[in-house]
Amino acid sequence: MASHTCNNPTSKKRRGVLALACGLFSAQLALGAEPPAPPTEHLKPQVRAQEVPARIIEVLKRNAIEPFLAEPLVLDEAAVQNAARIVGGPEDRVLLARGDRAYALGAPGAELILNPDANQYFQIFRHAKPLKDLGTGEVLGYEAQFIGSARLVRGQSTADTLSEGQTITSAVPASLEITSSKEELRRGDRLIARPVSPWKDLSAHAPEQDVEAQIISVYGSAVVNAAQNQVVVIDRGAANGLEPGHVLAIQRRGQQLIDRSQGIPLALQLPDERNGLALVFLTFEKLSYALVVEISDTVRIGDRMRKP
Repeated sequence: MASHTCNNPTSKKRRGVLALACGLFSAQLALGAEPPAPPTEHLKPQVRAQEVPARIIEVLKRNAIEPFLAEPLVLDEAAVQNAARIVGGPEDRVLLARGDRAYALGAPGAELILNPDANQYFQIFRHAKPLKDLGTGEVLGYEAQFIGSARLVRGQSTADTLSEGQTITSAVPASLEITSSKEELRRGDRLIARPVSPWKDLSAHAPEQDVEAQIISVYGSAVVNAAQNQVVVIDRGAANGLEPGHVLAIQRRGQQLIDRSQGIPLALQLPDERNGLALVFLTFEKLSYALVVEISDTVRIGDRMRKP
């Protein structure tokens, strides 16, 4: 039927429609040549080198830390015992402040002698508290509360007086000018020669050697917790290879737990977790001060510090 219709068109229009239909019906499938296989690329691991921009090392300036620092003093026992002391003020005044005159006496053998060729400045402190190793109880140094500074204007001397026919030798205290005070000063406050400032702008870097240290005190605070931008005292110093600029990782001590899930109590010690970073900025022989520069949680006395 289809063949008859295709061979007998009746009109021009019909011939066009039938031609299209006949062309469709007569289409045939045939197998052609097999297409070429797509190219195959074999990938192998390789090292790719690219230029890395130079890393900028941040430098900590003194003014970045000064708001959190108040002249930390760490002394050994001999320095505490031999420190000069304020014995009075003019007109028998009990409390002294900046601009006042103070009188002081040095310990025997450590008298306050004026050197005309030098400006002699002293730090005034009180309440030197011992800083102890948390494990052994060894006293590593004494942290003194800085309360002011003074300049020596007249040295200590002696004077002879005649009393009832006898010559009496009396000590004449040194005279000092109070140049700064954080609070009112009083008799009994101690003085120590102000050391040359060890400060220098710090380039932060990790220590080369391994470090195992602990936070033993929060500076200027009676609490056991420290926040970011607070100063902490650690139980390692120059004798252990620490130096200003060293960055240490703060490790929060893992909690101790009792596991009772199996019926028999089992003591567990959870691992320490990294809690932040601290920058060492001042070192002594056995102790160092560090600024907490980054934390994710509160820092506590007893937290460990390690090479990051």
